[in-house]
Amino acid sequence: MASAVVRPRAHIVRVKYEKGNTSLLFATSPDLKGLLVAHRTREQVDAIIPQAITELYAAYGEQVVVTEIDGSSQEASSWVAFPADMAARALVGQAS
Repeated sequence: MASAVVRPRAHIVRVKYEKGNTSLLFATSPDLKGLLVAHRTREQVDAIIPQAITELYAAYGEQVVVTEIDGSSQEASSWVAFPADMAARALVGQAS
């Protein structure tokens, strides 16, 4: 019997922004349970999101590289979490 090859895949993480009563901006995700980032400005929140996503995936045993996808709005943004080994292979391929 042939064994199946499991290929790592990228994960899309949609993020929703909400202004709290304490003048903080909160970011959560319907795609990644446990993601909760809060800070005073959108720029500060967006600066923290990649690390938060990376740490949540690490807690599940998966190493990822995170980047934002173009097309964000005031209310939402999207990020992609690539498996780290996939990102490394892509970078090596570009260097060749």
